[in-house]
Amino acid sequence: MLVLVDSSGREMAFGGLNLTARDFAKLGELYRRGGEWRGMQVVPRDWVEASIRCDEPHLQAGKVEVGGLKFGIGYGYQWWIPQGDRGEFTGIGIYNQFVYVDPSRGLTIVKQTANPVYGSPADDHSSELETIEFLRALARSCD
Repeated sequence: MLVLVDSSGREMAFGGLNLTARDFAKLGELYRRGGEWRGMQVVPRDWVEASIRCDEPHLQAGKVEVGGLKFGIGYGYQWWIPQGDRGEFTGIGIYNQFVYVDPSRGLTIVKQTANPVYGSPADDHSSELETIEFLRALARSCD
């Protein structure tokens, strides 16, 4: 695991977490299971539940603004919350990597491909919504 640090050596909380696909899946599974791992409560359940909710009006789907663009998904504590009632949440990395979690299906999916136009003027962030729809379709195929 690699964590980026700032000039004073302090970990940067907004990004820079580099993990293998397997370790990203473990992180998704940890949260899907309410913070429990191998019978041990590693992250407090209350924290997990709070982290995957949009608890302020400006964090609701369609209200979140990043770089002047409104996102069609909500935001918790580092987790993005798609519209809908399934309880899904997803971590989205730079260049469009995903940890998608659908607790109602008992499913975690990791996607580590990259969007070549990320951060350029051509990037309207629609790829995040398209990817969520793709992951939802993949999840439905597991029913």
